[in-house]
Amino acid sequence: MLRFLDAGESHGRALIAVVDGFPSNFKIDMGNINEELKRRQMGYGRGKRMSIEQDAVEIWSGVRGSITTANPLTLIIYNKDYKNWKELINTEADEKEKITVPRPGHGDLVGYFKYKTGDIRDVIERTSARETAIRTAVGAVCKQMLKSLGIKIRSQVIEIAGIKEEKQDLFNDKVYDIINKSEVKCFNKKVEEKIKKRIDEAAIKGDTLGGAVHISINGMFIGLGSYTQWDKKLDGILSHAIMSLQGIKGVAFGEGINTEMTGVDFNDEIYIEKGNIKRRTNHCGGIEAGVSNGENIEITAYMKPIPSVKKGIDSIDLKKMINVKSRYERSDVCAVIPAAVVLENICAYEILNEILKQFPCSDFDTLQEQINKHKDYILKYMEE
Repeated sequence: MLRFLDAGESHGRALIAVVDGFPSNFKIDMGNINEELKRRQMGYGRGKRMSIEQDAVEIWSGVRGSITTANPLTLIIYNKDYKNWKELINTEADEKEKITVPRPGHGDLVGYFKYKTGDIRDVIERTSARETAIRTAVGAVCKQMLKSLGIKIRSQVIEIAGIKEEKQDLFNDKVYDIINKSEVKCFNKKVEEKIKKRIDEAAIKGDTLGGAVHISINGMFIGLGSYTQWDKKLDGILSHAIMSLQGIKGVAFGEGINTEMTGVDFNDEIYIEKGNIKRRTNHCGGIEAGVSNGENIEITAYMKPIPSVKKGIDSIDLKKMINVKSRYERSDVCAVIPAAVVLENICAYEILNEILKQFPCSDFDTLQEQINKHKDYILKYMEE
């Protein structure tokens, strides 16, 4: 199985992750990881931080050349903005510099009382979405291995500030190419223009916007996950990971939030065609009883508006204990678009981790053999 810890702070020297359990004999494409990092930095409504950083990852251990050795992978991304914050980060804050006005909706208030450092700056440095850069790098390595196993993960923005777009077939390459090149990760150009206009309006008002992302996982085989214990269910595992992303407040699989459908309509009918098991629909989103059923895994994640609101909203000064307006930290107007890229990579890590739990091995070739054997068993059953 995989496990990783990441460290580093928003304005610190670097972001670091150590990934343990990654199989040997897999060729890592560094250019591909950096392309994922570049995708994370793009999108309409991004803040000034993205014009400073040009993220690129280095791998300090776990590879020989570009081939994995099964030793822990150490990934590092340097923060270019560190030079502007070096003095502040490396010295103890005096009373005048301490931040004591929390932003509602952020980790400022809860972190202030939980860790008792007396300065919200210490909370900001770790709760910042800057941490998602290293999580994206970890997921990008996993996504490469999944692709070699025939599993692809793609995403689309389906709503920002109430402006909605229909979910598309993300594995139609022509359709996805349009989405991937879009500044708002949408297919419909009219919807894109409406969203960009809405983001511009929010920026002028000093406000922020939330929305929803559709993630689709293709190439899944039957049988990943388990119903034997509550913490082994695949949709539960993915939900936990997705909800851990900054700003995500809800997650649904398939048509899971549709309360109007009846059992006859919702549950995906099964039939046999030319010896193959097929589904008429995929309302369950590719997972039944916590186990993948061979259909695409379809997920929708819902993101709230960013709490760094330039206009300011009601808050308090924790030092003076008076009512004030919230302060402003440099941030995006809308982070839904980059969140889509981060979510792809978060899901990639979790899917690969579950695969390695089910098919324990130390090297990539053995992993491929075990998965192919499992797929052959399913095909043989259908042929019989």
